[in-house]
Amino acid sequence: MTSKLLPTLVLSQGCEVNLDKAATEWFKEFGHDGTNPLLHPEITQKMIDKLHAKHGVRWSYGSYLEDRSTLLKGTYLDDTGGYIHLGVDVNVGPGTPVAAPYDATIVNIFDDTPSPHGWGPRLILAPADALLPYLILGHLTPYTFKPGDQVKMGQILAEIAPPPRNGDWFPHLHIQQIAREKVSHHEQDKYQSLDGYGHPRDLELLRETYPDPTWLVR
Repeated sequence: MTSKLLPTLVLSQGCEVNLDKAATEWFKEFGHDGTNPLLHPEITQKMIDKLHAKHGVRWSYGSYLEDRSTLLKGTYLDDTGGYIHLGVDVNVGPGTPVAAPYDATIVNIFDDTPSPHGWGPRLILAPADALLPYLILGHLTPYTFKPGDQVKMGQILAEIAPPPRNGDWFPHLHIQQIAREKVSHHEQDKYQSLDGYGHPRDLELLRETYPDPTWLVR
């Protein structure tokens, strides 16, 4: 499905990575002064570039329900302990086109720029196939769509944005799903409270509400 969601990656090699594990190894190798240097996008990018060189790949993805308490220490997540990543990140350079993986309707658009460690521009799609969950795509460039617009499979939606436009993260695409029977919970506030992270105590509920989107990138 990568060829449909990220068509320019079809002929290049990618692999699955655990960024929190990579962060732990990074700290062992380089240390830190008590703060988290990986909150600076350029430092995280160096870590990811090193991972890609190690595996001989251009891009990587991961990881659904990964505990990112090391990678994201020092962010707003410290207040809640909700470090569980609810989607999959595709780690690839800014400007990479993002396409609709299937026919769908745009149901929500959102942009919290210039909030740090937010979504940046974000789209939510309702697949034409009623058996599929809703799809969230985050950290994009600005787009020209509006709610209610219909898109076709393969249609370019936006590009992966650079920091700080993408919420001030390293360049990546956040992919997350919402089970259709759980969508009404977020519709009440027009998806304003939707987050990409949850608390480990809610793991089973999170798994039901935000199904694994890894199939979209493998």
